[in-house]
Amino acid sequence: MLKKNVWFSSLGLLIFFGFAFNFSVSTIEQVYAAALSNLSDTQSSLKAEALSDHTIQFVTPTGIAAGQAISITLPSGYATGTFAIANFDLATSTSASCSGFTDALLQSGVASGLTWGVTVATSTIYITSGTAVIPANRCIQIEIGGNATSGGAGTSTLVNPITPGAYVINIGGTFGDTGYVTEYIVPDDAVLMSGTVNQSLTFTVSTSTIYFGVLGAGGAKFASSTNTAGDTIETIAHTLAVGTNAPSGFTLSVRGQTLTSQQNSNNTIDFIGAVAASSTVGVEQFGFRATESGGVGVTLFAPFSSPTSYGYNATASSSATLAVGSGSTPTSTFSLRYVTNIGAVTEAGTYTASLVYVATANF
Repeated sequence: MLKKNVWFSSLGLLIFFGFAFNFSVSTIEQVYAAALSNLSDTQSSLKAEALSDHTIQFVTPTGIAAGQAISITLPSGYATGTFAIANFDLATSTSASCSGFTDALLQSGVASGLTWGVTVATSTIYITSGTAVIPANRCIQIEIGGNATSGGAGTSTLVNPITPGAYVINIGGTFGDTGYVTEYIVPDDAVLMSGTVNQSLTFTVSTSTIYFGVLGAGGAKFASSTNTAGDTIETIAHTLAVGTNAPSGFTLSVRGQTLTSQQNSNNTIDFIGAVAASSTVGVEQFGFRATESGGVGVTLFAPFSSPTSYGYNATASSSATLAVGSGSTPTSTFSLRYVTNIGAVTEAGTYTASLVYVATANF
């Protein structure tokens, strides 16, 4: 009787151990992949059939061990183009924050040591580690196309699908974490804008009348806009102001006969000419000089550009260039100073001159 009881007790113990063992094995097999976070894929273009660069970012909660691979699977419709290792960059940050990336070494084919290997099979891109590791909770960035610059100048080779709509790009690999990014391809991702900037030219003359007064062979006279007797010292007679948005600037010119007798048009006061000269008492002279302020890219032309001398080389029918602007400019102000001298035998009479100033915008 005692023997029988022992037999049953042994059987119960065997069943108990078997149950406990089976329960333990079942618990070990409960392994799940982690979900990637902070996933994004920034494309350079979402237009259908357009070449597009991709900047893919994600945070791996598990990390990547030596020998493991990252896979990026493009959906049907994307074209990968011709493979070139320069078209790929892999970088990691020092935290889950996707910033401050450090580029990894890449090579085509199988990985070697710390250099990752890159291969493309149909529509899947594989980036495989040799001995390199990426710790858990790190942000990973993968650049594909012309934006890949770490290992050389990349070229845009990925082509968007022909048909607009939503497309899912799957990210995974042998490191176990998985995720996906949805892109929406549109017929055209560009917004065409247009606007017109009207052409602009402003030109003002500060006064239309200036005076020399009574001329004499004993001293020079300078024109004045306020003193009808003229001035015996140099003064600014009037100003011209030019402003334009013309891309090629402007040209300012002058045309007109020298001082001419109203009693006999054959009697004139000699104009100085194309070579600037200083004021010389007792010698017939008519001319002016100019200074400029406020403009951009403006050049005064001889004979009007001398800082102390005067000139005049226009006629009633031919113009002389006073100044040129090389491009668009705010208001350019020209200050003009006129001089005249006569000789002892200069014919008596009332002498006048009408100078025409023309500003031309070069659009």
